[in-house]
Amino acid sequence: MNKLIFKDYFHEPQKKIAKRMLFKSDNVIAFVLNIAKGGILPGHTHLESTLILQVMEGDAKVVTDGNETSLQVGELMQVDGQESMQVINSGEDVLRLFVTISPIGSEAFAKDADV
Repeated sequence: MNKLIFKDYFHEPQKKIAKRMLFKSDNVIAFVLNIAKGGILPGHTHLESTLILQVMEGDAKVVTDGNETSLQVGELMQVDGQESMQVINSGEDVLRLFVTISPIGSEAFAKDADV
C-alpha cells in the first residue's frame, strides 16, 4: 500500500509541460500532466496501450484521430493507443490531468519530464 497526494505532483510548468510520475509497475504507469496556459501536448500514439485521462484542474480539448472532445474537471476519457492523441489546454489556468497507461509500452513514458 502506498498513499499519494495529488497536490504533491501539481507543478507550475517552467516550459509548457511538467510531467510528474505517481506510480510505475510492470503493467501500468500513473502520472500527473501539468500543461501551461496555451500549452499543447503534441499528437502522438501509444501503440498497444490504453490511456485513461482525468481532468483534475482546468479545461482540455483532446483531439483523437482528428475528432475534438472538450473535457472539464471530473470528466474522464479513455483513449486506445493506436489513436493519435493531442491535448490542448483550452482554459485560463494550468491544466492538470491524471493519466494512466497500461501496459506501459516504452520506458520513455515512465519518467518525469519538463518540456
